[in-house]
Amino acid sequence: MPDNPHLASLQPYLELHKADIADLREQADVLREMLRRPPPADAPKSPLSPSILESDLKSVERSISTHERLIRLGRDERVGEVLQAVADDPELAREAAVDPRAFAARRGLELPDTFVIKMVVAGRDVSARINNLDPDVPFEITWTQDGFQAPPESV
Repeated sequence: MPDNPHLASLQPYLELHKADIADLREQADVLREMLRRPPPADAPKSPLSPSILESDLKSVERSISTHERLIRLGRDERVGEVLQAVADDPELAREAAVDPRAFAARRGLELPDTFVIKMVVAGRDVSARINNLDPDVPFEITWTQDGFQAPPESV
């Protein structure tokens, strides 16, 4: 578990990404096997075409890559350092709120283009809502100066 409380609060999300990757890898293996083997001649229904299977495989591989990128970002010590600095300094938080992406870039962090970040600074209270608009891995997560909120319980 990371020492930084902001990175530590991200750990449950990273575990969810890892579980998604495991499921996606299984799906990719099934699709590869379906592409490798010809359908049985006595198949009860028309099999999926290779082009559909290849398209599905590319989509699954793209999702895996996105999850892996998000895990790398969530483990980056600089993320924790920047969040801690913003949490500790309301003036810095106000600077970050003007353009969170540019603020992160000036600190060496490249955020995905699919992130939409809305920050609120009220006195010493700082929060941000991060929406990932990537259709392969959409999510919303909330951060406060105390860390990231816990992920919702699985149903």
